[in-house]
Formats: sequence, C-alpha cells, structure tokens
Amino acid sequence: MFVFVLLAIIGLSAEIEADKKVQVVQTILPYRQLMTPKWIYKHSTIFGPHAVYTRYLKIYPTTGVKWQHGLQQQLVPPGVLSSTDSVTVTITVAMDTVLADSRNDHDPSFGIGDGTFFNGFTLFDKGNYGSTSPCHFIEGVRGNNTLENIRRGSGPTTSSRQYSSTVKIQIRPTEQWGSCDTEHGEGYTNIGTYQRRLNLSKGLYLEMYRHDAYERYNINYLMVEIDID
Repeated sequence: MFVFVLLAIIGLSAEIEADKKVQVVQTILPYRQLMTPKWIYKHSTIFGPHAVYTRYLKIYPTTGVKWQHGLQQQLVPPGVLSSTDSVTVTITVAMDTVLADSRNDHDPSFGIGDGTFFNGFTLFDKGNYGSTSPCHFIEGVRGNNTLENIRRGSGPTTSSRQYSSTVKIQIRPTEQWGSCDTEHGEGYTNIGTYQRRLNLSKGLYLEMYRHDAYERYNINYLMVEIDID
C-alpha cells in the first residue's frame, strides 16, 4: 500500500512539473517581436562595433576583426525548452539598400544560437552576385568576440544586380535545417543543413556577425517570430 501511494505521489509530482513547463512555454511562445532601431539599441547587447540609431540602427566597426560578433538578443531563456522541442524561427531582415548598393562591402550574417553554436545565413551585397548566391547558410562556434570553426554553404547565383531590401530566414534547429528567401526575380530561395545542432535547453538567442572587419550596416528593422509545434 505504501509503495502504491508513493508511486502515485511521484506520478502526480511529475504531472505538476510538466504542467508548469507547459505554462511557462505558453507565456513565451509563440514569440513575436518587431525590433525597431530604437528597440534593438535599448534591449540588445551590441558587441564591439559602435552603434547609434536615427532612422536606422547604424553599426560601425571599431576594431579590425573579421567575423566579429555584432549583436545578440535573448529570445527564449535557458530551461524553457528541451533539446528535442520542435520550433520554427523566422527572422525578417530589412537593411538600408542605399548603403548595401554602394561600393561598401556589406555581408552580415543573421541567425540563432544557444550560447555555443550558431546556425544562420550570410546575406551578400550585389557585388558578390556574379560569383556567389545572394544568401547561403553559415554555422560556427561562438568565441570570445568572433565566430570560429566556420562552415559555409553555397547556392545558385542570380543575374540581378539589385539588392534585396528584405530577406526572410527560417530555421528549424532540431531538424538542423534552414532557408533564406530574397526578392530577386520572382523569388529566390536557398536551403541549408547544419552539422551542429543547437541545444534549445540552453536558451535561444538572435545573433549577428560581421563578415569583414571594416563592414558597416544600417538596419531598418528585424522581425523575429518563434512557433512551437
């Protein structure tokens, strides 16, 4: 009898803890945040580069470091998700096309990380379109100030010489899958698969990295959405 009661208590405790987790997840997901220049400047951690906001969030380099960590924003705190939870993260990136269409190199990488690994996409300027895709996947390990152990993808090029003002990135971290969509032609899509799987139990972060040390960016806005199956 005692064993039966003990097992019942343990089972009830497990159900209570499971319900608590569901309640916590439901207070955070689905996640929807329009990140304006002022919002990013106020809430996000900006690493190294000097940043100011007016119409845009202007991020300028202050050190000659390639693959420098640009910004980070916590999306989901540690302990909310499990490593096997299935989520879809959608990031819409809107950049200043005047700066991107200039002679300045302009190849930022946006994506998500768990504090150790990063899964994302590099968004290239039109000067690269003849030799590479408008966007392709990138993954790596977060160092002190830079992205390290980088693995990058490829993809079909485009004949367009017009910069895409918005790019939509979608990532399914538990499936180690991602896609980027641009406005070129009738629509351009590139797919990527990641070798490093994010551990969602460690939290989920929006991250940006700079390709070359001298690159500067004007961000119009970022829209981040997270849905759980």
